[in-house]
Amino acid sequence: MIFSINTYFLEIEAQFLGIEFQKPFLEAQLAVVNGSRKDYPSNGINFASAGSGVLQATNPDWGVISIQQQLRQFQALVQQNQIDKELVQNSLFLVESGSNDIFNYFLPYDTPTLDPGAFVQAMLTEVGDLIDQIYKLGARRIALFSLGPVGCIPARALLPGAPVDKCFGKMNLMVKKYNKGLESLVNDMPIKYPGAVGVFGAVYDIVQRFRAIPAQYRFSDVTNACCGDGTLGGLLQCGREGYKICPNPNAFLFWDYFHPTENTCKLISKALWGGKNSRIRPVNLKILASTP
Repeated sequence: MIFSINTYFLEIEAQFLGIEFQKPFLEAQLAVVNGSRKDYPSNGINFASAGSGVLQATNPDWGVISIQQQLRQFQALVQQNQIDKELVQNSLFLVESGSNDIFNYFLPYDTPTLDPGAFVQAMLTEVGDLIDQIYKLGARRIALFSLGPVGCIPARALLPGAPVDKCFGKMNLMVKKYNKGLESLVNDMPIKYPGAVGVFGAVYDIVQRFRAIPAQYRFSDVTNACCGDGTLGGLLQCGREGYKICPNPNAFLFWDYFHPTENTCKLISKALWGGKNSRIRPVNLKILASTP
């Protein structure tokens, strides 16, 4: 069983486990409420909400479900005995969130009230609180995935002053500080949370390897969006009037201005599932899934 919060790699990891893809929480909830299914699915639930972050202040106008609300949804299911507690203890919890928070820090509309270091620490505090709560609710196998190099996404073309001929260094510096903090949370788990096993997925390093030696992974473009238009394919969002789609999406690192292609996700998921210590540590997801 898999519970996920804001991760791109859920469907592929489910395939590695040989289980059916997890339904979104609201879809599963509706099916139970209207009687079309008796119970919540036993293969896991996807609580992710597109556009959300780890901070409640991230994209509220988009109608996103904050990570805090996602936690409350899971908490209600456990406390109301809608999910078997033993099943929860044997499940994988996959957490990946924060890209929207850090990207939004550089938007020109509002002046940040915190300096970059304090902002990252506020994000890590929220993740720490999340881990505390899911542990109390029975989570014992927890994977925290780092952010990728957000400063390299095509959407940086929308930001005043951001370079388009190279990655946005200031943004990636915040990402690396956040990722370092996530790994510290994982390293602290054995002591802070008896019986829990945590792993850290080094997505940043995985993606940077794709960018450094693209031909080895059959990428022909690791800079521009396959779907979109304008500078880096990042000025016009995919799906909006005038957008263009590349003829070979599998050869692109980025699908649109913000997201990786399906092929990129598959490669990342493969590294997280069975990769060595430089990709995911202290053990990979395959070993974590088989941990008693």
